[in-house]
Order: sequence, then C-alpha cells, then structure tokens
Amino acid sequence: MNPLLQRFAAAAAVLTVWALALPAAAQHDHTHGAGHGAGHGAGQAATREVLVDGLRVAFHVMENTAHRRMLREMKLKDNVEPGTTHNVTVMLSEAASKRPVTDAAVGMKIVEPGGGEQIRQLAYNAGLKGYEGYFRLPEKGTYELLVLVRIGEERKTAGIRWDLK
Repeated sequence: MNPLLQRFAAAAAVLTVWALALPAAAQHDHTHGAGHGAGHGAGQAATREVLVDGLRVAFHVMENTAHRRMLREMKLKDNVEPGTTHNVTVMLSEAASKRPVTDAAVGMKIVEPGGGEQIRQLAYNAGLKGYEGYFRLPEKGTYELLVLVRIGEERKTAGIRWDLK
C-alpha cells in the first residue's frame, strides 16, 4: 500500500477512536489549578485531569509567553515553536501507585471551536515530567483536547473540553 494512504488510514482510525472516546473520558473529568480548567488569563495555566482505565491523564495548557517565562525560571531550554500561541503538556501516571509514565507514545488532536483540527505527536520533556507540544489556539471558545496514549501494546484515549476566554 502507498505510504501516504497508510498514514491516512491510520489517522482515520485514530480519529474514529478519539471521537468515540471523548464522551466517556469527559465523565471522569476532575479539575485543578488556576481557573479550574475553564480557561485562563494571562500568565496562568489551566490543568484538567481525567482517569481512564487506571491511567491518570493531566492536561496542562499555558500561553506561550507564560510558558517561556516558566522555562527560563526552571533553567530549561526555550523550545517554543514560532507561530504557536499555547503549550499543552500532558502528564501521565498510574492511578493506583501514582508512578509517572515516561515511556509512552502520545499523540494529540485539538479540535478548534470552528471545527478546524491540529494533530501532533507530543515529545517527552523530562524537565516538565510530561509530554508537550505547541499549538495555535487563536480564537476564543471551546476546544477539544484529545490524546491517544500507547504504552507498549496498550492503547488508551482521553479528552477534555477547554474554554479559551
């Protein structure tokens, strides 16, 4: 099969799983941090957690200006991607033991208020103890943040709705 068609078929399968998983994941939603996950003002971060099959998935959303400041304070490399507005970091841990999961493959899809989509593979950042990516979230409204987590042969999906005010 053509490599492009293989990637398209794989992406379509992932998107189908994500679409089915969001309503189930939203039932287990817990909010923490600034703004209680309902969005954030300048310099604040929003953190939302969901529990999926024994895996705690914490979504941390921060404007790039605040994220850049935090990186500087933590003496971490400034890797903010040009043209993006927000950093999304996903922290994974086993729910029972609270042990961090550092060996996963994490893909993220963001559905914009107008229906546009962004899909990225998140990279593990040991300094932040999470998987991060940079996204362009230019308009106010409700975004859907969806992840597909692969740990070995196991796959789990999680998602939240996040309001940008």
